[in-house]
Amino acid sequence: MSDLRALDIAFGGEGAPIVPIGEKLLLPGYDFFLNLGGIANLSVNQPEKYIAFDVCAANRVLNLLAAKTGKAYDENGQLAATGIPHDVLLQKLNELDYYNKAFPKSLANDFGTAVVFPLVEQYGLPVVDALSTYTEHIAVQIGRAAGHLLANENAIAGKSHSLLVTGGGAFNQFLVQRIQEQLKPLPIEVIVPDSQLVNYKEALVMALIGVLRWREEYNVLSSVTGAERNSINGALWLGGEA
Repeated sequence: MSDLRALDIAFGGEGAPIVPIGEKLLLPGYDFFLNLGGIANLSVNQPEKYIAFDVCAANRVLNLLAAKTGKAYDENGQLAATGIPHDVLLQKLNELDYYNKAFPKSLANDFGTAVVFPLVEQYGLPVVDALSTYTEHIAVQIGRAAGHLLANENAIAGKSHSLLVTGGGAFNQFLVQRIQEQLKPLPIEVIVPDSQLVNYKEALVMALIGVLRWREEYNVLSSVTGAERNSINGALWLGGEA
């Protein structure tokens, strides 16, 4: 199966995110879903209106910074934890235009590589300080996004909620701690599940999307992509007889 986004785009959607259909069907016991991958994205499971959008670049930038020390990534956020956030850079990051856009919205990976990383590099910080600053930026943006949703979505206002964290960033203990700190004023409990769900959630969802396509059932939600309607995405390639 291929072309998982084409029909949604034809209906005027962003073509992303597509994972929320799996969260909705496979993990109904949680209210919020936070995926900390190359990009951080947030989903809200409401009965009548499922919301999901990309929040900010995440591991894509953290890994580029860690690579300057010869590491593939900052294990457990140990380097970031020893750094000091740079207030001016943090302010500049938080003022990027994307954060003022209303959802539905999505980011390409080059937002992290072509916009964010060069901005961080302009300040010439020690790597640990750059990592600490960008970790704080991710946490701030997630806190702001969750706070905005709680303030503006009547279906979830005034209630206690659970937030499931997956993606590679769920293993970054320092990042998760900073996110928890930013969410403290909100009625949201942060939950990091077992490593299998962290590692394989997206693979499970992609398999489900394939099954839904085979069964000709909706597998992309218009409420998260901004399309005119829900749609059945994916081109099936059936092998013939040898």
